[in-house]
This record gives sequence, structure tokens and C-alpha cells, in this order.
Amino acid sequence: MLSAVLMPAGLLAIGGRLAAGEPVALRLGSFTVAPAHTPHAVVTIKNLQQAPYEGMLRVKGLEGWSIAPLEQKVALGPGETRRVTFTVQRGTIRQSNAYPMEVSAAAGGTIVVHRQSVACTSAPYFKPEIDGKTDDWKDAIPVTFTSGGKKTTIGTYWNRRQFSLLVAVEEDKLVCWQKDVGPAGCDAVQLAISPEQSPTPTSPDEASGRYEFLVVATGEDRATCFQLAEPATKLGQSQKARDLGPLALEKAEAVVRRADGLTYYELAIPFKSLPEIRPSEGREFCLSVLVHDSDGTGIRDWGQAAGLWPSERNRLAWSNWPGAKWEKEPPCDNRLPWGLCSSKY
Repeated sequence: MLSAVLMPAGLLAIGGRLAAGEPVALRLGSFTVAPAHTPHAVVTIKNLQQAPYEGMLRVKGLEGWSIAPLEQKVALGPGETRRVTFTVQRGTIRQSNAYPMEVSAAAGGTIVVHRQSVACTSAPYFKPEIDGKTDDWKDAIPVTFTSGGKKTTIGTYWNRRQFSLLVAVEEDKLVCWQKDVGPAGCDAVQLAISPEQSPTPTSPDEASGRYEFLVVATGEDRATCFQLAEPATKLGQSQKARDLGPLALEKAEAVVRRADGLTYYELAIPFKSLPEIRPSEGREFCLSVLVHDSDGTGIRDWGQAAGLWPSERNRLAWSNWPGAKWEKEPPCDNRLPWGLCSSKY
């Protein structure tokens, strides 16, 4: 089984004050290269004031890490958001794939500190058998987060023909999908893949800019993958609970298997169904995952676990479908960094 621990992110100011009222919000993006191979530490900073902000950013890693430059000056207009890149020149790989990091912004005697556990989100090169078993997944890079006391672990692989994903969901039972699913809903894994990190558009008339898929169990060790969206799909169309039958992706391989309190969703999508994502080592793109645990924890959102802010919640970032039980607050945006690599070592 894939395993790791991902601690929740938090924003605080020196002296223990809460984030409310601070001049800026800070977060770190996931690494797409293992820390031993010179990854970028990308800071997103947002000016929360109605006045310009000028300060100095610093990033700190584990003991013994070397991050350059030591600090960078940042100037933001009112409400402006910017991404600032640092380089991990010397780092070490942790088997847990959880890297405690710290970013600080200092201006005019006020220091805001954000501490976050950052994961390496990358898919090694390998072709697994899509059979619901986990033997093939020992060399994947596990990304684990906890929602409602239950763990979810995501692993990914790639080869020249397919992008593969295994999601291990800790839950009390599996609720299978049926064609006439009722208001109680069903369990599923929903994933969005896009070639760019620009935010999801906000108008229903705009194109989604993403590929989106849904994996549901249809019986014992059986599953179906539906394609909910492609980059040209209008966001307004994606919000309709359409009949899933015509959306079945016949070329995908999918298995859902239940064992020892875990539900394993295993999927392989042909790159021919992702024409804007070219399979090559070093390729970066965006991937996010929602887990629908209809009778348990509800929606588990990788975007929320990865540290996206409440202001980055966006209902248009995810397609509607029959059987989904959406919560009062929409999920976070789906543009989370991911990469393709040769191996996890």
C-alpha cells in the first residue's frame, strides 16, 4: 500500500497571532522534482491590503538544506497575487514524501510566517498492470492527506502510451455507482488534468481548459471511467448533471477493488485522450483529485490539502455528474503542479 503523512498547512505571524489581519497570504507549491535534484520552491504571495506592499521573502527547508537566493524582494499592488521562485540547491529525499517548509514575508517590522508540509508530486516512468493490486506501485511517489480522520493516498506513473493513477481511499464501505443513482449518491474519484497553471475561468461561457475524468465502481472489481470534460468544453455545460453513458471512455483501463478497509481506484488513461499533455521526462502540467466518499467523509479535496486558500475555491473548476453530493463550500481550483520523471530515486 502507498503510505505517507501530509500535515495540514497553516498561516501564522510571529508571536502566535492568527492570519486574520495580516498584510499578505503565503503558500508553497508542490515540488515536481525530488528535493535531491534541484527542485523549485514556488511561493505564491497575495497582498491582502488596499495599499501597495513591499517586503522581503525567505524560504527555509529542513536542516542542512540550501535554498537560493537567501531572500527576494517583492512589490505588490493592492490585492495583487504573484509567484516567486526559489531553488533548492541541496536537499534530501524523505521516504514519507512530506517536507516541512517555511516561508516568511517581512515588511516594516511585520513578519508573516507560513509553515507547510510540501509533497513531491511527480509520476515516475513505469507501466503497471491495471488489476486493482498494489504490487506494481511500490516505486510510485505517494502523496497522502487526511480528511475527517481518513487517509487518501495518490500515486501516479507514466509511459509513452498511458498516464496511470492509483488512489487508495480509507473508508468504511464502498458505495457503487448505478445508472439510476439516488440522492444518497455514490463513491467515486474525480480528476482534472490541464497543461497550464492559469486559474480556471469564471464565466460559464468560457472553455474549461482541462481534461476531466470520473472513476466509479460498477460491481465487484469492476469500474468505468467517464470523460466529463475536455479543454474546449464550456464551463456552463460542465455544470449540468449529464447522462454518463455516452461519456464512457472506452480506451481507458479502470479497476476498483476493496481490501482491508481500503478502496483502490486504479486507472490508465491513454495519452491519445490527453493530446495537450506530451509524455516526456521533465514535462510539467496540472493535476488535482477529488474523492467522493458519499456515506463517510464527504468530498476529499487535494487542492485544499495542498494549501490553496479559501478564496481559491471555484465551483466551475469541477464538473457536475449524477450521483455527486456537493457540499455547501465548493472545492478548490484544480490547477495543482504535477510532473513526469524517470524514477523516484
